[in-house]
Amino acid sequence: MATVEAVKKKQSYTSVHEAVKAGDVEQLASMIRSGAGINEVDLVHKFTPLHCAAHSGSLECLHWLLWHGADTTRVTVGGWTAAHLAAIRGQDACMQALLVNGANAEAQDDRGCTPSHLAAAHGQSYTLQTILRHGVNVNVSDRNDWKPVHYAAFHGRLGCLQLLLRWGACIDDVDNNGNLPGKKMLWNIASERSLGVVCCTDQLSLSL
Repeated sequence: MATVEAVKKKQSYTSVHEAVKAGDVEQLASMIRSGAGINEVDLVHKFTPLHCAAHSGSLECLHWLLWHGADTTRVTVGGWTAAHLAAIRGQDACMQALLVNGANAEAQDDRGCTPSHLAAAHGQSYTLQTILRHGVNVNVSDRNDWKPVHYAAFHGRLGCLQLLLRWGACIDDVDNNGNLPGKKMLWNIASERSLGVVCCTDQLSLSL
């Protein structure tokens, strides 16, 4: 019976992106050596192989791409870098590798969101902590002056909210229209949403 490794080696892919998604670093290397572009962009989402690695958690492929000069600044549709995708998916090891290799932890997408905004929105507390430990501004604002703490509260991400508060997140600012101080805004958002978010604001009150 063929081993898993043998089957894997026989697998052929139509693009370098497919090899990365499958975590097949040998085929990735072979395809790049044969002329595939290391920063080749797919036609649909504008993903490079590095984006695919960060999104799928293909850590070995991600390391290989970084070591061979993959561009960490390339963006997808929507303005996401590989770090944004690692934040959304909670790919903590990939995030660490990206940051160690110079990826911008405060890169902004088309809405002004940084990886920390997206990690908070998606409840990826471990990845958010990795980003914060890298020295980013915990109170960085998007284009609407929303900070990661607002995203955590809005989406009911209690773990992320607690983490952000411990790192000094500010909730007393107004948005770009001069509306609602942060604490009141968080309470109003929580009142309109799930019990989980109300728990977030209860925790918030206890922390102040």
